[in-house]
Parts: sequence; structure tokens; C-alpha cells
Amino acid sequence: MKRISLIVVLAAAVASTRAQQPPQPPAQPPQPQEIETTITGEAGAPPRLAVPEFIALSKDTESVAIAKTISQVLFDDLNFEREFALIPRDVYSTVPAATSFADVPFDRWRELNADGLVVGTVQKTGTGLKVELRLFNVRTRQSAFGREYSGSTANPRLYAHQISDELHKSQRGLVGVARTKLVFDSDRDGERMGGTVENRGVKELYIADYDGENQRRVTVSKTLNINPAWSPDGRSIAYTSYRRGGGQIFVSHIFQALLDELTKGEKVGENWLPAWSPDGSRLCFTSTRDGNSEIYVMNRDGSNVRRLTRHPGIDTGCGRSAAPRSA
Repeated sequence: MKRISLIVVLAAAVASTRAQQPPQPPAQPPQPQEIETTITGEAGAPPRLAVPEFIALSKDTESVAIAKTISQVLFDDLNFEREFALIPRDVYSTVPAATSFADVPFDRWRELNADGLVVGTVQKTGTGLKVELRLFNVRTRQSAFGREYSGSTANPRLYAHQISDELHKSQRGLVGVARTKLVFDSDRDGERMGGTVENRGVKELYIADYDGENQRRVTVSKTLNINPAWSPDGRSIAYTSYRRGGGQIFVSHIFQALLDELTKGEKVGENWLPAWSPDGSRLCFTSTRDGNSEIYVMNRDGSNVRRLTRHPGIDTGCGRSAAPRSA
């Protein structure tokens, strides 16, 4: 009984001590490394930006070329969306070029009525490339936005596209298009289909950056491939292919090197014009499987086919999903 009483006394003493301790202040949230601000133009006009050539801190030929490419592509990306007023690059030669973030001639850029100034540096590292960016408010000479990127030297354009999208998000509150992709069909390779149909042209699928650059071929089936549509997640392309004779719908999972044929089987007719649902779980398409051209939907794996239209006329065409963003 004495031992039990001693434990009770000790417990009461500990509880009393804890009750007398002052409450601890709540933990403070982590502070951002940099404070971002928004640059505005005069009288509600879009901010006027200057995008001079990026500074190559590494003086080798490749680094100098990469710096030039990033700055030019970034200028074109920002100019394409018309959310900023870009100061023409042919007047930049009147301003002394900076050699680092520390010697930017803000007074000279202000003479050109610049509200914001994009300054970037490019430097080789042991594993690839480091790109640093600052968007300066020319009036206050303070950084309004800053980022550092590291990666490969293989595709300098991608750095510019990412910077453009992030500037649009930070400064204009908008989702930019610079990292979206195009998909299209083309007969540019001049190939011809074998078989009995004379001079029937081959069309293959290609993808490209939003501005048409960095074009790459996707299909190599040597047949007619048309009507491509991106999946909402940007990882798959649905299209119509005539590799089996009549038109059928295939899905190419371009990052997995996999191909699915969705409308295979007997009595499926011809099938064209696939379009994805917004969540990517289903596809809408046109089919003649019931003898007339009607609109159907199916799951993305080809299951659960349902007919939507019932009209003696020709029903065709569904909506299109938006172009995806690159990683």
C-alpha cells in the first residue's frame, strides 16, 4: 500500500509541475527563401519586360550557344502569349551587357521604359547545366522572382519554356502554354503503302513543342494514321490507323512504348475520330458498327462501348481535350 501511495504522490507532483509551466508558443511556419512580388505596368497596361541575352558564366562554345538559345526562346514564348509588353531586342545593344546579377545597369534599362528585367546566367556543372534566373523590378532594383534550374544540356529550349510558364503563373496568375505539346499527322517522309491501292500515301504521327520546334516521329507503321488526340495527362495519344485495312482506334502510350488496339474484333465496322473525356477515363468516337455512322463512348481500355446517337443521318465528331504539358 505504501508503494502505491508513493506512485500516486509522484504522479500528482509531475502533473502539478506541468500545469505550472507556461504554454509553448505554436511552431512558426517555415519562411520562404525568396519573397515574390508582382511587377505592374503604368495605368493598368501590361508590364514592359526586357529579356537580354543570358550570361554564359562558362565561356565554352556550347555554354554561350545555350545562353543565347534560352534567352531567344524565352523572349518568343513571352511574346507569343501577349501578357507582357516586350521591349524589342534590336534596342538592347544600346545598354551595356551585365556580367553577373551584381552589375545590372538598371538606370539604362529604365531609360527604355522597362518595368521588369529578366536576367539569367548559364553555367556548366560536373553533371550538366545550372541556369539561374532573376526578374528584377527596374524601378526598385529588387528581385521580384527568382529560380534556379539544373539538368541536361540536351534541350536548352525546355529551360526557356519552363521559365516562361512560371513567370506567367507568378506575375499574371495564368497557366502558360510554353510546355504544351502538339501532335499531328504528316506524309513528310514520302513513304507509300504496299498493297493493291496505287500511290496511297503513308501518314505517320509526330509530336512537337507548341511552337512547332523539336519535332519527333511517333508511329512507324507505314500506313495511314490520322486524327490524333492527346490524353489529358499527356502520356498517351489516341488516333485512327488503317494498319488492319479499315480505320480502327489505337492508343499509343509514348512513354511506355506500348500500343493498345481498342476497337478490335469482329463486326466492329470502321472507327474514327477519338476524343478523350476530361478525366482521361473514356473515349468518344465515331463508328459504323451498327451500319450507320454514329457516336459512341468506351472506356480507355476499349470496354463498355455505348452508343450515344440514333439518327438516320451521319453523326460524327466529338470534342477535343487540351494539349498536355511536358514534364
